[in-house]
Amino acid sequence: MIYLDNAATSWPKAPPVAEGIRRSIEQPVGNAGRSAHGPAMAAARILYDCRQALQLIMPPTDLERTIFAHNATDALNIALFGSLDTGDTVLTTPVEHNAVARVLHQLAQRGVHVEYCACDTFGRVDVDDFSQKLATLPIRLAVFTAAGNVTGAINDVSNLVAACTRRNIPFVIDGAQAIGECRLPPLPDDAQGALCFSIHKGLLGPTGVGVMALYGSFAPRPLTFGGTGSRSDSELQPEMLPDRYESGTPAIHAIAGSVAAIGHVVAHFEEMQAHRKLLGDMLYRGLQTMEHLRLLSPREGRVGLVSVTVREGTISSLAQHLYAKDIAVRGGYHCAPWAHRFLETEAHGGAVRFSVGPSTTEEEIEITLGAVKEAFDG
Repeated sequence: MIYLDNAATSWPKAPPVAEGIRRSIEQPVGNAGRSAHGPAMAAARILYDCRQALQLIMPPTDLERTIFAHNATDALNIALFGSLDTGDTVLTTPVEHNAVARVLHQLAQRGVHVEYCACDTFGRVDVDDFSQKLATLPIRLAVFTAAGNVTGAINDVSNLVAACTRRNIPFVIDGAQAIGECRLPPLPDDAQGALCFSIHKGLLGPTGVGVMALYGSFAPRPLTFGGTGSRSDSELQPEMLPDRYESGTPAIHAIAGSVAAIGHVVAHFEEMQAHRKLLGDMLYRGLQTMEHLRLLSPREGRVGLVSVTVREGTISSLAQHLYAKDIAVRGGYHCAPWAHRFLETEAHGGAVRFSVGPSTTEEEIEITLGAVKEAFDG
């Protein structure tokens, strides 16, 4: 099998991940924060180690403000539902993933007004238009992606955050496609907002672990209430972090695997980034020569994915041809109907997304390009 669906989830996982999970299962690991015995303390240490490791792969924040969630979608739900109320106005982009789009749709039903900023043809945010809207509209919060889920285009996160910070407007960043693939810049000390992502994509970790990193004074309301191991004599949710947001038993075995994954990515980041660029560019150049296709991704300034749609007909036959060749890609709408509407792919059934990973080989790219060509040549 040729696996080119790393933007959905990475495979293979980082080499140390299985061992990290195995140790956490075979050794006595209890429930963090519930007791002072050895196994409970071992669990607490895993959580601490993961929060600390994350500071090396994202704009750093306080460890207690590094919140675990179920996945990026869960983290985004907390950040958005926990911050916006009836009558508020939120600024976003027309290319967001459903992890943002569906949340904003629900909030709009509750009286939140949604404004959209301009983007270029690849879905990159127009910083000037974004800044102007922050200055002229009563924006309560801005939410945008760090890297596009369909085109892979990388946004100018530094200037977008700076624009929010100048107006004292909190931001929420969807970092699902960016973290582990590109380095986000450190954030200003007076910035306030959240960065949300999962471990299973660019960080090559297990599924089931998301992160909501909080910056400055940004403090959304929690969505889940329950046992935290703290203030157990009260029915009130504790205000202390991270307990305020982390009710219930954490996914400790997946978090143990995440520690191992992050350590591997940190140690090999430049090498893996260069490898993704090399093979992503090889894929781009090959697809660009095929007259039946329209490339949706930019040549430069993207993560390791390339998306295409067809000029005539629908993409389903191309996707099915690749599946029959045991080439794993993502065909369709990529849980991002806003983006496909913006990119005008709906008449063609969406797009086919090819996403390389650290284990992808040049030979696999050559075979894939041959299979795509064969799909049209017959």
